Amino acid sequence: MKTPICSFDAKTGILCSLCENKLKNGRLTQEDVEVSIRLTKLSGKNQELDKLTLVNSRKVDDDFVLFFRPSDIVLLRSSEKMASTIEKEFHGKVWIMEADSSPRKFLENLFFPIRISNSNMIWLPGGQKVTQVTISGKDYAKISQKVNKIKLIAEKVKEIELMVQVSEE
Repeated sequence: MKTPICSFDAKTGILCSLCENKLKNGRLTQEDVEVSIRLTKLSGKNQELDKLTLVNSRKVDDDFVLFFRPSDIVLLRSSEKMASTIEKEFHGKVWIMEADSSPRKFLENLFFPIRISNSNMIWLPGGQKVTQVTISGKDYAKISQKVNKIKLIAEKVKEIELMVQVSEE
C-alpha cells in the first residue's frame, strides 16, 4: 500500500526525519500519519488493500475522509467487504473519496451511492456562495440522517457551503 508517509514509517509507526519534516511543514497532517499506519497494518492481512494508494486524509468529528487515486475508488466500491474492513478498523464512518477531484465529483463521492440530479452555484448578497444539489425524494429518504454530516464534511474539507434540495420525481 502506498501512503503519504514512507512505507517503513507506516509499518513501524515511527516517523523518519523526512516525514517528520513534512508533518512540521504542513505537507502532512496527523490524520495522514494515523490513517497510513492503520491502513498499512490492514493491508498486511488483506492483499487487495495492498494495491491501493492513499493520497491524504481528513478527520471531521469522528468520521474519517480518505482520499484515494481515482482507479482505487472503483476497486473499493466494487468490494463491500473491503470497505467494511476499513470501517471496522476506524471504528466509525469512513468516507471514500477521489483525490484531486472537481467540486462536483467531490459532492458525488460524498453522496455515493445516491445520484445528484442537478448542481448549481448560487451567489448571495455579500459575495457568499452556496452550492445547491438536487436529489430525488426516494434517495433523500435513504440518506436523510446523513445530510448534516455531508454538509459538515463539504464545509470542512472543501469549503463548500451546501444546500440539499429534494425533487418530486
